[in-house]
Parts: sequence; structure tokens; C-alpha cells
Amino acid sequence: MNKTRLLKSFPLLVAATVLGSQVAQAVEVDISGSLRPRVEFADQGIQGMAVGQKKTHTTMQTRVNVKATVDEDVSAFIQIQDVRTWGGEIPTGAPPSITQSGTGFQGNLDLHQAFFTVKNVMDSGVALKIGRQEMVFDEARLIGNIGWIQQAQAFDAVRADTKIGGTGLTAFFAQTTATDSHPTLGNTIGGPANTFESSFSGLRATWSLGGKDRITPYVYYALNPTRSGNLAVDLVPDALNMLYTGLYADKHFGDIRLRFDGAYQSGKQSTTTNFGAYMLTGAVSTKLDIANGAEIALWVDYLSGDSNGAADGKIKTFTTPYATNHKFYGHMDKFLNNPAHGLIDFALKGSVKATEKLRFQAHGHMFRADKATAALTDKDLGSEIDLDLSYKLAANTTLRMGYSHYFKGGLVNGGTTGNTTLDSNWAWAQMAMKF
Repeated sequence: MNKTRLLKSFPLLVAATVLGSQVAQAVEVDISGSLRPRVEFADQGIQGMAVGQKKTHTTMQTRVNVKATVDEDVSAFIQIQDVRTWGGEIPTGAPPSITQSGTGFQGNLDLHQAFFTVKNVMDSGVALKIGRQEMVFDEARLIGNIGWIQQAQAFDAVRADTKIGGTGLTAFFAQTTATDSHPTLGNTIGGPANTFESSFSGLRATWSLGGKDRITPYVYYALNPTRSGNLAVDLVPDALNMLYTGLYADKHFGDIRLRFDGAYQSGKQSTTTNFGAYMLTGAVSTKLDIANGAEIALWVDYLSGDSNGAADGKIKTFTTPYATNHKFYGHMDKFLNNPAHGLIDFALKGSVKATEKLRFQAHGHMFRADKATAALTDKDLGSEIDLDLSYKLAANTTLRMGYSHYFKGGLVNGGTTGNTTLDSNWAWAQMAMKF
């Protein structure tokens, strides 16, 4: 660059430097992230594996987070996520003898979250969160982020929160499936290969009972909540919708904690078939003086089922639309979806903090069907034990290991494949670091 060109550019450089300095002062940017590799071993009965079959695989979740704070009311958050299976990509320069063919999660770089928050819109007291975001309500029995799975779950949604007197109100709308082409821009904006749209929305009110105690009635509306299938035609009015009307309550009496979550599912599967199902769950827990951080809890979960399907024009099997079921119905995920015959789960859960860094948890489950069917003459669905040990290696780094065993019930005497027809084992180890 000659001297004349340099002199002409100098004011621009000064202006850019000053402007950049002002932007840096106006917006506070924080960068963080996390790494979470996990190795798992499973044998027969897991996800329909055959008798005697065994599998071991390792997955890894990597996240980079950027938070930009404009002021006390306005901020934005972006979370980039990569999830992959180790060995799922062929190493660069691999010799001919290496013939890896796996493609698990290859190139699965994803925008897991991207939203902005305005806490006090036009001085109304309403806080808005707009964009791709995780949503977790109550204990995630109906809506959660499914944090256990490496991909997790997020929604493209608009959420509003406010308070009227002592009552907290939350409303949200999420677009869960879109058409395969934009109505005016055509295919210039990509989307799922579906010819229908689905959404999920809700309204919640929370009354404080003092301290951590509260009661929360809620209403959720789902259009095609399972996000499966391809209708290939426009939706029939008043079909394929579900309405959840429920109540969550949390109350403490000293060291004793009582929790309840119940919901009724109505709506229509078609113009001739209605939904009529329910969920009832309750838990009582207490702290124990036998050891530091010791706690024991008794859980009972009741998800209604059906004995004859839609033959009578009503489906009685309760559907948990976007729940974190891994948290409740056994860590082996035998019942990620409520079986048609329903599910009753009696669970005893205990935990103890052996040291400041070491924590141990043990869960026991006994599963039963709600209804008998022609194919299910014995309601015993088996039982499961889950053991979980966590050790804090550093301030932001934790090592966790677990083992689970499933004991088949009276449904099948053994010798066949299936998710619940065989005794099975599952073990895992995970390292998680946040920075």
C-alpha cells in the first residue's frame, strides 16, 4: 500500500477501532462449552438384540456456548453441538487394511439452541424467549430436554413468562414439524420431508405455597405430537390432536417431600376415534440421618392402557409427548414409550453422598401392565435395578458409572428376542467436563 492510500485509510481504521471498542463495551460476550464422552455395553434384550448378542459402543457430545448480554433485560444464547459415535468416520489417510464402514452421527454438527431473551417487553413485565430452546417443565414427565441422550431435545418456540400478583404464568408455542417447502420461497429454505405441519403449545399457572412448595395446573395442546408418519394429504379438521389437562404439586413437611403429577389426555386421533387416557404419579421422599446426603423415595407411576385398542372408538393408552422417560421408568429405557397395555411402575430410589466427591444411587423398579390383552395374559412386565456412581474429579469435571439389570416378567418364558422378554444387562461409564 502506498503512502497516499495509507493516509486515506487511516481515518477508517481509527473509526473501526473506536466502533469495535464501543460494541465490545455495549455487549458482554461469554464463551463456554462442555465435553461428554460415554462408553456403553449392552447384551440381549436391549433394543430387540438377539439371544446371546452383545454390543459395545462409545458416543461423544461436544458443545460450544456463546452468550451475549446487551443489558440486564436483553441477551442472546447460541449453542453449537456435535454428537458422534467413535469410529463412525474413516480416519484421514487410513491404510487400505482399515475398512470401517460405520457412519454413526457423521457430520452431525447441529445448532442445538439459538434464542434471544427480552425480560421486560415494553415495561409490561412479560419476558420473551424466542428461538430454538430447551424446555423443561416440572419434573419433565411430559416436556423435557431428555438430557441423558447425547443429542438432547430442543424446540423451535416462542415462550412468554410473567407474574400477575403472586401467580406465575407461562405460555409457549413450538413448531415441531414444518412443510417440506416454504410457501413463497419454495425449496430455498430446507425442511423435513413431510407434507403436514405439527405444533405443540401450552399454558401454565403456578401458585406458590411458600418456600419451594407450589401447585401448577397446566394445559398442553399437541397436533401430531409423535412427529411420525406422512399423511400425504392435508390434515382433517379436528383430527390428530391431543389435549392434556393436568396438575403438578410439590409440598414439604419438614424433611418429608410429597410430589404429584396427574394429567388427562383427550382429543381425537381421527374423526371417529377419540383419546381418553390418564397419568397419575406420586412420590414421597425423606432425608435419612444414616449418612451424609442420604435420601430415600417411593415412587408410583400409573399410565393408563387399553385392552382392545380403538375398537370401541376410544384410545385409552396415555402418550407422554416430549417427556424425559429415562428419568422415571428405568435407566435401561425398556419403556420409553408407554406400551398399548399401559404401565404401572412401583419404584424405590435411594441415594447417599459417601464423601464430598463421591455419590451413590440405587433404584429398584417393578413393572406391571394396566390392562390385560389377548397377547398379554400375565400383567407382570418384569423388574429392574439401576446403580449409579458419580465422582467429582475437579470443580467442573465428573466421572459417572452405572450398571443395570432387567429381570424379565411372566409375559414370555424366554428363548425369543424382544425388548422385555429376556433378562438383560447394561453398563456404562461417562466423563463430563464443563468450561
